[in-house]
Amino acid sequence: MDGEHAVSSPTMDGPDRTPEIRVSDKERNDIASLLNDAVGEGRITLDEYTERVGQAYAATTRGELDVLIADLPVARSVMGEGGPSPVPVAAPGTEVDQPEGKRKWRMAIMGGDSIKGRWRVRRRQGFFALMGGDEIDMRDAQLDAPVVELVLVSIMGGHTVVVPKGVRVEHEGGFNLMGGTDIKIDESAVHPHSPTVRIRSYSFMGGNEIKNPKEKKKKK
Repeated sequence: MDGEHAVSSPTMDGPDRTPEIRVSDKERNDIASLLNDAVGEGRITLDEYTERVGQAYAATTRGELDVLIADLPVARSVMGEGGPSPVPVAAPGTEVDQPEGKRKWRMAIMGGDSIKGRWRVRRRQGFFALMGGDEIDMRDAQLDAPVVELVLVSIMGGHTVVVPKGVRVEHEGGFNLMGGTDIKIDESAVHPHSPTVRIRSYSFMGGNEIKNPKEKKKKK
């Protein structure tokens, strides 16, 4: 089908694929792995990933898991009592087999730049701010790969990066003079198969903030 994987949902295969059967931890992890693949293919956003993976780890039956990938093409799985056996994906924190390519840069000079909504994060992306700043909202972003690398360069300016809870953030120190990077990430919400955003920062008389979005207040 024009380059797509053969479409097959774990709901359809195997003699023991009864929706009412209670799920195992392995099945939850397998679904999280498939969702990680979907992020790297640009099929779902980071926000959609964190919502679905949270539901996966809270699921009690196979039917609840199947709903989470019903709209995704997945490789044909061998079904059995242990549940789906998806095609292996890259281990968390490792590189994926993709060409390096050139880093794509966005500039904010003597002004601000707000990046939000549905936008594409390249595997290697850079942001430069001179006497200005960026607001980089990744909640509805689509990733080129399960692991992406951002470089933040700021001179008398800075960047604010908003990453959904549940996404792994790895900050690699670059160079900071009369500035710094403030990281406010809830690492307890990260799962073994979470997408990874690697960030390196370089700043002179500026700074960066990397954080999770504020929790929405529940209506009474």
